[in-house]
Amino acid sequence: MFFVASSLATLAFSFVLYRWAVDTFPALARRRRVVALSLAALLVVAPPMARAAAAVWQVGGPIQSILLLSVATLAFAAIPIGAMHLAFWAAYRTKNLGRRPAPAQVPGMTRRQLVEAAGGGVFLGAAGSVLAWGAVRGRHAFELREVAVRIAGLPRALDGYVIAQISDIHGGTYVAERELREGLDRVREARADLVVVTGDMVDLDKRFGPLVARMLADLAPRDGVTAVLGNHDYYTGADSVAGSLRDAGIDVLVDAGKVIRPNDGGGFALLGVDDLRATSYGRPGPRLDRALSMVPGGIARILLSHQPQTVERWPGRVALQLSGHTHGGQINPGFRPAALFLEYIAGRYLVGGTTLYVNSGFGTVGPPSRVGAPPEVSRIVLVAA
Repeated sequence: MFFVASSLATLAFSFVLYRWAVDTFPALARRRRVVALSLAALLVVAPPMARAAAAVWQVGGPIQSILLLSVATLAFAAIPIGAMHLAFWAAYRTKNLGRRPAPAQVPGMTRRQLVEAAGGGVFLGAAGSVLAWGAVRGRHAFELREVAVRIAGLPRALDGYVIAQISDIHGGTYVAERELREGLDRVREARADLVVVTGDMVDLDKRFGPLVARMLADLAPRDGVTAVLGNHDYYTGADSVAGSLRDAGIDVLVDAGKVIRPNDGGGFALLGVDDLRATSYGRPGPRLDRALSMVPGGIARILLSHQPQTVERWPGRVALQLSGHTHGGQINPGFRPAALFLEYIAGRYLVGGTTLYVNSGFGTVGPPSRVGAPPEVSRIVLVAA
């Protein structure tokens, strides 16, 4: 559904920009076909081709950045530009209702065209400036957020236990060693007993798997690092990503569970399920029952599941679900466009007796920019209820 909606939105943005360009600039009106093909190439064809080239050959990072930021600028500017153009069109139709149409050849630009050209330039400049800030600064502004969660059945001995959650690292072209160090330094500040990674460790290029795994393992919290797979790990190669993590000593839970601190009043169950995307690769997908079969009954349950909407499959069966996937919307220019498609985007939710926490993630997808959704490290403090 998201793919269909985003494809339709891309076509709509392309049409809006095309109409504005050919109606506003006489020189472009005489080259309608060139304008249409150029917009189609930029908005529809070029981004996936650039991402594929960067993943396969590890080249074109700066060029790809500029291209994706340009596409995002056009997409976000298309909304106010379209509204402006529609308003001018409606005003013109009302004013000229019943009159003979103006001559087809008009020398120079009319006052309306000049105003629309200036307005479009302002909108494009504003969108580009905001996205450029998000690329230069926003995606590096890691935040450490503390969240206290009451856990029924948690032993008193584990009251105040700290889990550091990170998600959606997307190790690759835009998240390499520098960005990993920036974010993982905030993880160290959390002074966690356990570190969990809720999917999407690598973004398309499996050669980044060992780097991500080694730097995660270097965190060395008392109770180790545990991870689950996300959809981008499947796009990259789930077995390769999981193998790199396990080689580094990181536990990967694929429909599996284990007991944390069993000697402290019985401890708690840490569960992990496979990603929803696994079904596209011939695998069963998330199976909570299988994970539960590996831990004793009657102890508190904490679940790692990459995509937050999975909580609706088992409401009330776990005390806490930690998820990611959404990047907190990633680009929120005063509002969250992701809210048009997603119910759980960032922060805490209560779903049928289960507390869901959605981490905003480390990396980016699409334009390497974050606006109104800073990268996050979550410091989850467990409170005995």
